[in-house]
Amino acid sequence: MKAALYDIFRKDLLGTPVWMESVQDIETAKLRVMELATRSPGEYFVFSQETKEIVSETAPRFFDLAV
Repeated sequence: MKAALYDIFRKDLLGTPVWMESVQDIETAKLRVMELATRSPGEYFVFSQETKEIVSETAPRFFDLAV
């Protein structure tokens, strides 16, 4: 079994990364981000354990707060 090389994170309301899951390849990571974002909209990013860099991310979302 291959080690998972990519971690998927979601940013919480304060912008803190929350780990969601790990996958083996970037294609699977991108598909999973789309699936997760469909079920629970928000900001997601993919972190490469090999390069220690963010390799994919969703566009930031801005929400209007009712005052």
